[in-house]
Amino acid sequence: MKRQIWSIICGMSLIIGAASCTSNDCPLNNTVNLICGFYNSNDGSAISIGNTLTVTLRDSIILNRSIGASTIALPMSYSAETDTLVFVYSPADSVAGISDTLTLSKTNQAHFISLECGTKVFHTITAVNHTLRTADKIHRYAIDSIVVSNPNVNFDGQENLKIYYTVVQ
Repeated sequence: MKRQIWSIICGMSLIIGAASCTSNDCPLNNTVNLICGFYNSNDGSAISIGNTLTVTLRDSIILNRSIGASTIALPMSYSAETDTLVFVYSPADSVAGISDTLTLSKTNQAHFISLECGTKVFHTITAVNHTLRTADKIHRYAIDSIVVSNPNVNFDGQENLKIYYTVVQ
C-alpha cells in the first residue's frame, strides 16, 4: 500500500515538474505594424480623419472603411524593399473617393524570437514619398508632408510616421 502511494506521489511529481518546465516567452504584443498618426499641417495638432479611409497594399485592403481615425496600424510586406500604400478617402455618404499614395523604402530584418514564437520581420524605413494634391470641400483631407518619427518598425507600438494633412473645413 505504501509502495502504491509512493508511486502515485512520484508520478504526480514528474507530471507537475514536466509541465512547469514549459514556458511561452512570446511577447503579448507580437504584431509588427507601421503606426501612423494624423496631424494638422497648420498647427501640428492631432486630427481625426472624418471621411471614410481605406488603405491598400499591393491590391489588398489592409484597412477597410475606417471613420474618425487619428492613428492607424498597418502591416508591411515581409520581403519587398518598397511598399506602396494607397490611402483612399471617401465622403461618408459616397463610395466615390480620391486617393493619396505613399511609397515607403525600407530594409527588412528577420528577428528570431524563440522556437515557440518563431521569427518576425522588423523593418527600418529609409525614405518616404507621397503624391501631392489639393484638398477641396468634398475631399477635405490631402497629405501635406510626412515625417519619419521612428524609422524602426517592430512591435514596440511607437508611432513611426507623422502624416500632416491640409484640412478644408
